[in-house]
Amino acid sequence: MLADQPLTALIIGAGFAGIAAAIKLRQAGITDFIIAEKTDGISGTWYDNAYPGAACDVPSHLYSYSFAPNPHWSRRFSPASEIRKYVEDVVVKYGLAKHIRPLTEITSAIFDEKRALWTAQTKDGEQIEARFLITSVAVLGTPQFPDIKGMDSFKGPTMHSALWDHSVDLANKRIAVIGSAASAVQIVPKLAKICARVLVLQRTANWIVPRMDRPYSKFEKTMFRYLPFTMKLTRLAMQAYLEHVFFRVFKKQGQVNGIFKRNADKYRARKIKDENLRQKLTPDYPIGCKRVLLSDDFYDTLLRDNVDLITDEIERITADGIKLKNGQDIKADILVYATGFKTTEFLPYLALTGLGGAKLSDWRKSPKAHKGLVIENMPNALFLLGPNTGLGHASMILMIEAQTPSMLQLIQATKKGQYFTVKPEAVKAYNRDIQARLATSIWATSCQSWYKTKDGTIPILWPYPAYTYKRMMRKVDWDEYTVSG
Repeated sequence: MLADQPLTALIIGAGFAGIAAAIKLRQAGITDFIIAEKTDGISGTWYDNAYPGAACDVPSHLYSYSFAPNPHWSRRFSPASEIRKYVEDVVVKYGLAKHIRPLTEITSAIFDEKRALWTAQTKDGEQIEARFLITSVAVLGTPQFPDIKGMDSFKGPTMHSALWDHSVDLANKRIAVIGSAASAVQIVPKLAKICARVLVLQRTANWIVPRMDRPYSKFEKTMFRYLPFTMKLTRLAMQAYLEHVFFRVFKKQGQVNGIFKRNADKYRARKIKDENLRQKLTPDYPIGCKRVLLSDDFYDTLLRDNVDLITDEIERITADGIKLKNGQDIKADILVYATGFKTTEFLPYLALTGLGGAKLSDWRKSPKAHKGLVIENMPNALFLLGPNTGLGHASMILMIEAQTPSMLQLIQATKKGQYFTVKPEAVKAYNRDIQARLATSIWATSCQSWYKTKDGTIPILWPYPAYTYKRMMRKVDWDEYTVSG
């Protein structure tokens, strides 16, 4: 046993959500909890994603906790290394280091109804008992590899953007990057500066708008440090723009959507003068249907002499590169898969057994949660960043902070020996309304995106501004729950 007696809570994951949950528990006087982290570091997604150019596409001052502002951000959009450092500093500030168990991967957990306890099992065979189970594993946690023939036949180094191998020497190499979306637009500009040749294999063109990134001046950082209210004003201004302007991009046939489309078209036309190349980079689906990408240098990079954009389909991976369906052979020293994550497979490596033998694996086939936090037949379990809490327009930190009040209320109101469960009718009604709203959004149009399952359901996104979620989550509606024991 990793603990001598049952804990109040077991938190799975030491990313932004897990750290926020831990802070709120400590502030409420709850100190008997563990944060089980499968890696040897903290910050979750930002610990895993350490590829060249890795950075956040949400402004720095909004991609941080509201209760822990950071005056030291170097840029408007912070690089991954600064985000990792920020989370590490927060852990120190709030005294969480003693609660974190690195290299502790929870593989399964079973709920004992008689004792009202979860018994979790680690990959190493250890057990942890806790009254409450809190998962905080984001959807951008499990790398997605494409289904391409011959992937095992390549003789050179191969890596996924989320599993970057820093021991590989990239200098003066021919590198094939499979994928052209969010991670690729950050990786490719960096690789182009050091590699002999970069081959970008694009399946689908993406909507790209200027990032408008820049370093913060010494004056700005001094102001943020000594006049903290300026950080708050900056954060509020960023949130207001994203919530009240950018959010409207995702409404079908809306005026703002049309404006953003025209601006994206103008940006592409201004950067890419060659008509054939510009056509390859022009999406054939509505802007906002898939993730809108932010980049100041991807288009410029594609114009370099040592960068090629390839849009022909891949037939197979070969020993020394890639064979295209048009018969062309692409030679490469290194393959990089910038192919995203298994976003619709929630908690794919966690086997949970709840009431009456209910399995999380069965739930995963059609994932639905109540208010993105609790799941039917999973008592005393809280799923931070659960289904339909994702944002296509703003910072996920807003959603994490919105969830913690309800999380804490459920924990504090459930006495030892008791367990709460959400009522099935509440789950059904809530998800019916959410999916009805999502059906009217640009995300429901015909493009293929990581927001949707194969049947067209959208289990990822929240269809309203984040402030509406915060308002909904302020207080638990106990009519939606049953407390037993």
